Amino acid sequence: MQRTRALASALLLAAGGAAAEAPPGGEVGYVFTDLFWSVYQTGDASECPQGFNDGPREQFAALYPEPARLDVATTQLAQEIATWHPTTEPEGFPFYTVEGPYAYGLDLDGKTSPDDFEHPDGTPGIDNAVYRAVGCIIGFRGPDGVEHIFQSKAIKDEAYNRMMINLTGVDSLADDDSVTVTVYRGRDELLTDATGENIMPGGTQRVDRRWGEPLIRETSGRIEGGILTTEPIGELVIPWQNLQVPSIHRIRDARFELRLDSTGAEGLLAGYADVDTWYYQLIRNDSTHHLANGQISAISLYKALRRLADAHPDPGSGENTAISTALDVRMTQVYIVDEASQAASP
Repeated sequence: MQRTRALASALLLAAGGAAAEAPPGGEVGYVFTDLFWSVYQTGDASECPQGFNDGPREQFAALYPEPARLDVATTQLAQEIATWHPTTEPEGFPFYTVEGPYAYGLDLDGKTSPDDFEHPDGTPGIDNAVYRAVGCIIGFRGPDGVEHIFQSKAIKDEAYNRMMINLTGVDSLADDDSVTVTVYRGRDELLTDATGENIMPGGTQRVDRRWGEPLIRETSGRIEGGILTTEPIGELVIPWQNLQVPSIHRIRDARFELRLDSTGAEGLLAGYADVDTWYYQLIRNDSTHHLANGQISAISLYKALRRLADAHPDPGSGENTAISTALDVRMTQVYIVDEASQAASP
């Protein structure tokens, strides 16, 4: 965190203070352009001393060494049923979780426990159990992991995923003790340069009031040293379509920590992901074939997510239903137009 603030201050000074000025009308909007689970990884994968987890192909080969002698119902279909109707029952395969001390994320509960990580900048108490579960799965590691590539790419490409935040009451993008942060869903394609690859600031996004009204959230925040920190949002619902399959994520107690300037924002979105929603987004968007390309055994991963879940216990069973997480997020500045509000104005 200290390094993030120092970097933000240096960038403000380098820009001649332009980023510190109040935006026109005290309002600035940003649209998501990159979003993926925060995975701290080293060059030698020392955080995974036992190696990486096997995927469905490897597990299938171990379960059925002579599949020609077996019928489809007791092999392939049995595995598909176990994927779509997962349980927490133990299985015969080891599952390797992250063993290193470091992770990206935020201190969500205000406590430091033995299960917490340390941020690489030295901040203790980092809560990110999703990373513990997926950090030793090849498909979630960058830059070549199948999930890392395609789910992040979908944020740019799919208008279904067009989430954005609007800051109002902004006196300065460097320091402001009180701003209002509203989360919207947009309706429009992103503005790109001539290559079609690079997202440019200055585009326009219309607020989706028809389908996106239930997704609107509002919270308060403060800006210190160019870093926006928000108060938690009870439940943030994020549309996340990949490979043309509509789905969502539910992040409870969600909060942003973002470095701001006049052209973009980047940082973290953290909170507690609903375990079942997290899991079904994964398997709805990716068939077993696609998961196999990233050595992702959905059956094994579900058991790990449930085992590592660390928040929001079910009132009946007492089992935790949500798991701490953090997502790396990048945003580009946009002009947010709420046509419904304009129509209502005198």
